[in-house]
Amino acid sequence: MFLSRLRFALTESKKIFDSSVVERDALRLSVRAGSGGQGLGRYNGLGGNGGDVYLVPRRNMTFRQLLHGFEKNRNIIAEHGASSTQVSLVGKHGAHTVVNVPLGTECIQQDTLRLICRCTNPNHRVLIAKGGRGGCGENGFKGEKGDKFTMTMHMKLAPNIGLVGFPNAGKSTLLKALAPEKRNIKIAPYPFTTTKPQMIDIRMSELMEDHERFSLSCADLPGLIEGAAQNRGRGHSFLKHLEYSDMIVMVVDITGFQLSSSSTDVFRDGLETIALLNKELEAYDRKLIKKPIVLVLNKTDIDGAAEKAAALSELANGKWFDKLPQELRPSLPIAFHGIVCTSAKNREIGSLKKQLLNIYDGLHPLEELSLDSEFESENTKIIL
Repeated sequence: MFLSRLRFALTESKKIFDSSVVERDALRLSVRAGSGGQGLGRYNGLGGNGGDVYLVPRRNMTFRQLLHGFEKNRNIIAEHGASSTQVSLVGKHGAHTVVNVPLGTECIQQDTLRLICRCTNPNHRVLIAKGGRGGCGENGFKGEKGDKFTMTMHMKLAPNIGLVGFPNAGKSTLLKALAPEKRNIKIAPYPFTTTKPQMIDIRMSELMEDHERFSLSCADLPGLIEGAAQNRGRGHSFLKHLEYSDMIVMVVDITGFQLSSSSTDVFRDGLETIALLNKELEAYDRKLIKKPIVLVLNKTDIDGAAEKAAALSELANGKWFDKLPQELRPSLPIAFHGIVCTSAKNREIGSLKKQLLNIYDGLHPLEELSLDSEFESENTKIIL
């Protein structure tokens, strides 16, 4: 017996490509289950059933691998059942087709926009297309067609940490401060620097007593705007990547935010920014509010900002929503798991990394694992 941390990055691992930008997070495919074989009524011969189509969620698979597997062929096809013959009265059933997909993939039927499945149970087969029944007495010995439709697969990232904030709050700069060795983090002094989700590994080794090699994955999402939950500014495309995160880091520009100088874009101070981000998260999915959320009050290096951050930090530890007008108050105010004042530009992030590690350890505590643990294996036909 031995003690081992349940480190997803090392064992069940949410494997990612370090410093990878998510260029595409959707894939459209044609799905066709096998049709049943024809029966032979004269001899009461039975046609074979058509093969089914299954998906199997895998923790160690990325959406990039899935895209690569369907780069040339966008069809998922199961085998047809064999027809009955005088030589073989019982036709052979068509082979099933099993496709491995990244954990968290969602599948939508394109014509009806109906949710087919959410692939959230690792290694569990999910039936998405049923093969047709073979010809028999009940159907006049005529083989039935299998399911056929067009499907869109949507990837949702599963990071340990999800960064959320308004444009130009300093999310990418903060990520660079957390992972200074990374070179592919784009930083610029204007909004919407980040236009696509990006995953980065943040090393935590210096915080480990035994200097264990360990990291947490972090997703830097494009900046939200008011109305993101209603998909303004493609908000759904970004907020969906928080659904499977362990925790959320809310980054707020302590000096306030205004999208543009237009009269339609209202200036929001730090407290109002927190409230609006809270409202966007709860409007999209109330489950996001229940996740551990750390508030980062950024840009304390600006004149007078440190004092504002200290005051807002104290306020955010209590009933911060009482200071807001009724129309800005969220229905489910966030109770922050931690509040940190930072100057990401100067790489001054205080105890942020330690707080994130503590939250992770609380979510995934130490467990005893047996050396002779048994793991089930399954035989699957992979078409990637």
